[in-house]
Amino acid sequence: MIWTFQQVVMEMEVSEGEVTRWIEQSWVLPVEEDGKLLFDDIDRARIQLIVELRRDLEVNEEAIPVVLRLLDQVYGLRRTLDELRLGIQGLSEASRAELEAILAQTRKPS
Repeated sequence: MIWTFQQVVMEMEVSEGEVTRWIEQSWVLPVEEDGKLLFDDIDRARIQLIVELRRDLEVNEEAIPVVLRLLDQVYGLRRTLDELRLGIQGLSEASRAELEAILAQTRKPS
C-alpha cells in the first residue's frame, strides 16, 4: 500500500518536521511523484522503527544512523542466507553431500 506524507504523519503520530528531517538524513527514502512524497510499506516500517528507537528506547539522534545501518546489514545478511539456502536446496543430493563435507572440513580446528 502507498501512503502520502500527510497520511504517514497522521497515522504514525509524528510531526511533519520529524519526517522531513528523517528524509533529509536519508533514514527514510520515499518516492516523489508529481511533487508528492509517497511512502510504501518499507518506509512505514522504517518510520515505526525510528519512532520506537527514539520514544520507547530513548536512543539519541546521533546513534540512530548507526542502529539503522546495523539493522540494514542484519536484514541484508538474512536475505543473502535465504538465497543461499534456496540455492543449496536446488543442488543434487551428491552436490549437497559434497558441500557438507567441505563445510565440515572448514569447521575442524587447525
